[in-house]
Amino acid sequence: MVDRNQETDPLKRAMRLGTLGMGIAGSYLGYQLQNVYLDREKSREKRKGMNRRNTERIRKELQSLRGPAMKLGQTLSMQGHILPPEIIHELTALQMEAPAMHPTLMRVQFRKARGKNPEALFEQFDPEPFAAASLGQVHRATTRKGEKVAVKIQYPAIREVIENDFKIIRTLVAPAKAIGYISAPAVQELERGILEETDYLNEARHINLFRAGLKPLPYANVPKIHPKLSTDKVLTMSFMEGLHLTEFLATKPSQTVRNRVGTRLIELFCHQVHGIRALHADPHPGNYLFSKNGDINLLDVEQLRLWIRSIGRDQIWGTLGPQIVQLIS
Repeated sequence: MVDRNQETDPLKRAMRLGTLGMGIAGSYLGYQLQNVYLDREKSREKRKGMNRRNTERIRKELQSLRGPAMKLGQTLSMQGHILPPEIIHELTALQMEAPAMHPTLMRVQFRKARGKNPEALFEQFDPEPFAAASLGQVHRATTRKGEKVAVKIQYPAIREVIENDFKIIRTLVAPAKAIGYISAPAVQELERGILEETDYLNEARHINLFRAGLKPLPYANVPKIHPKLSTDKVLTMSFMEGLHLTEFLATKPSQTVRNRVGTRLIELFCHQVHGIRALHADPHPGNYLFSKNGDINLLDVEQLRLWIRSIGRDQIWGTLGPQIVQLIS
């Protein structure tokens, strides 16, 4: 069975990315030609409109392709210091949205991983996902003991898609590597990191590491893993309540609560660096949930040991910094 929302053929994926790139380049070329006849104000407005249209097109295509393509868009969505606000606003949707698998295909994937349909293992199981991202989608369920859980199910053939995408990426960045602008180890590290995320048992180990390491911070919560309901392709964990940052701020919390959360984010960052010496490696706003009293729930925990990886503190702080500014300002 084929998922219409996910293109897995490497040639077709390459063609779609190439077509997208040429289309975007063409629109910017047209803008440059028209710009000769526009005054400064009209030129600025036209560029903003073009940025919005092009970024919407990019966002929809990356959502459909998923895998490394969508991961790249998520990374760009956190680069507010180099990209215009209209582009960041559109790409932010990649942090929490992706086309879901057809329910029939979801069941096939679950049955391959667990040998049974979801209804045979859970008291209740919602066939419609409440979250869908670059590598998998998440469903609400209730265990036989009555505990609310989140069940993450991996997309079909996603590992093969990642490996094929990186063959394309290595070809595309070959000129940049030749002049030393991009290093081969950086591309290898990116590929290794994304492939590692396809092993949900490895993610379960990381979650358990963070649950233990963050115990000194009673306000920082990490899901509890249900090992008997998990495999390398299906991950079952306790359901985490809370609001994403924009939703949290929309409730208009008091400045006291905002300051408390900002302080806790700084403390959380410092404790990871100096306490457990491991960082949450995917810290975009979609992976943080905030409660009304200022507690912080962490999602998609992937460890990043500072003494092993060359990237880390500066990159993570570049993501957390803007969130903290939003909270305390």
